[in-house]
Amino acid sequence: MTKSEIEPCSREEINKLMEVTIENDFYYMFFLTAKTTGRRIGELYGNQKKIETGRKIIGKKVEYDEKGNPVPLARTRAIYKRVPNQWDGGVQVKDINFDTNMMKVWVLKRGKAIQDETILLPETAKTIKHYIIRKKLTSEDYLFREKSYRSIQEAVKTYSKKAGINHKVSIHNFRHYFVTELKKKNWTNDKISKLTGHKTPSSLTTYDHVVASDIKEEALQDLKDI
Repeated sequence: MTKSEIEPCSREEINKLMEVTIENDFYYMFFLTAKTTGRRIGELYGNQKKIETGRKIIGKKVEYDEKGNPVPLARTRAIYKRVPNQWDGGVQVKDINFDTNMMKVWVLKRGKAIQDETILLPETAKTIKHYIIRKKLTSEDYLFREKSYRSIQEAVKTYSKKAGINHKVSIHNFRHYFVTELKKKNWTNDKISKLTGHKTPSSLTTYDHVVASDIKEEALQDLKDI
């Protein structure tokens, strides 16, 4: 399902989805985190590792040497292969500061992994902390990998049907819902991107380390009823 094909979930639908998910502590924690942070599944779970296997010619351009003679050059693009069962990034227990309720994530921007941070609501932080304690996770453990990447994607579909939602739902619906709710509160794209890692048209610092701490108090106030 592409972003353009996503049918938005209403507040009522999201709430029903969360209600039926509470029977499973992992999925409830994962969905609650996605819902209240707007983060992508790849930023929470990790992105499948890829290795470069070659390069593909995609066009040609002409440059000139010091004498002004044309030098034709071929433009190439890297070809990647996914590595089964290997992942880059993903949130580890040590990436969460429960004193400040901040969580570190890795965001892919134009193929580069940039460390970012996001704000955890008190309820979300409490849910995560209880999960860590129940599962006896260590600081090096990955928080969101109890289930497989595919299982998480399928669980959203399963629980959405159980909640009586009569349209397609994917994990990206949580991100869409998060942004929509902030838009309703008149948040600007620049402010939203500090929480979600989105690249906005007005942003000229795509690769900068984005820090959400400076809007933490304002975010906690506006996010408390999401």
